Amino acid sequence: MLKKIICCGLLLLIKEIKGIEMDCRQRIVSTIVRAHRQLEGGGFEVRRPFPSNNVLGEQFDPFLLLDHLGPIEAKPGEAVGAPWHPHRGFQTISYLLEGELVHKDSAGNTGTLRPGDFQLMTAGAGVIHDESPSDYVKQHGGRSEGFQIWVNLRKVDKMIEPYYQDFAADSIPIYQGERFIAKIAAGTGFDLTGPVETKTPIQFIDVHAEPDAIIEHSLPMAFSLGIYVYRGSIIFPNQPSNRNSKANEGDFAVLENVADDSSTGTSLARIIVPEHAGPTKFLILAGIPLRESIARAGPFVMNTQAELRQAFLDYQSGNFAKIPATFKSKTRHTDKFDPTKHKLV
Repeated sequence: MLKKIICCGLLLLIKEIKGIEMDCRQRIVSTIVRAHRQLEGGGFEVRRPFPSNNVLGEQFDPFLLLDHLGPIEAKPGEAVGAPWHPHRGFQTISYLLEGELVHKDSAGNTGTLRPGDFQLMTAGAGVIHDESPSDYVKQHGGRSEGFQIWVNLRKVDKMIEPYYQDFAADSIPIYQGERFIAKIAAGTGFDLTGPVETKTPIQFIDVHAEPDAIIEHSLPMAFSLGIYVYRGSIIFPNQPSNRNSKANEGDFAVLENVADDSSTGTSLARIIVPEHAGPTKFLILAGIPLRESIARAGPFVMNTQAELRQAFLDYQSGNFAKIPATFKSKTRHTDKFDPTKHKLV
């Protein structure tokens, strides 16, 4: 099986033949951590691989948080969400796998996510919003599963006007590989570019793979890189003997940066799905580090403690979310939600 792996030298040779300069290095695993479980919002459980004692924000800059909701099976009347709460100083990307989620904010904006949909929320100067299961899910119950990541904003962008963008499932490009598919939500991967555009350049890719699949993902050398396994297991081949090379469901692997921010070359992440793993799914998260100071507490992420105190003061005094957020794009779900039909493709 390993013979199928295209070596980095061969990729370099191909680029040279085409007249393109390329410095390609394989990513090495820095650490693999287990997601811890905790309650959020109105009392729902999430798996959170970072931040943690093992992976702090500075170690996976520009990413601040990854939450994996579910899968949760709620009985009728039991489904809960994240009631009204504020944010300032960063962006969030929400990705729904199962269920139906309704988003609303203090400016009167509303949006609905169904399986495969994404939402980019730019908190910027401040939003106060509610993220909850739809009335259908609250009434009838059912399964819910999804992800939310927080992406930091540069100091100059911390107080920009807030806005939202919703992206329907059919707007996300899909790469069909050998024994795997890759959904490119943000950034460029597998020669496709996703529609979600964060202020800080990132990659957000959802990979669904069969046993014996070999996935090779190229990305800028300067990008931070992490991989979260939410089904099955994966192996990182050709790792040093003192490094863990296998990640199972609920594991998050941080791979080492191979260059500084000024490097323009390309690095390669190699991933194998073992033949005994069964159907495997994982997220690829990568982005350019900001390397700025971080002051964070609860729903606010700023650069200094003074800015952080001001965020709390603004919220407590009612001087928050004074700039209404706007929608730049929305999903248009006009039919009644039906979990037997509205499934992730």
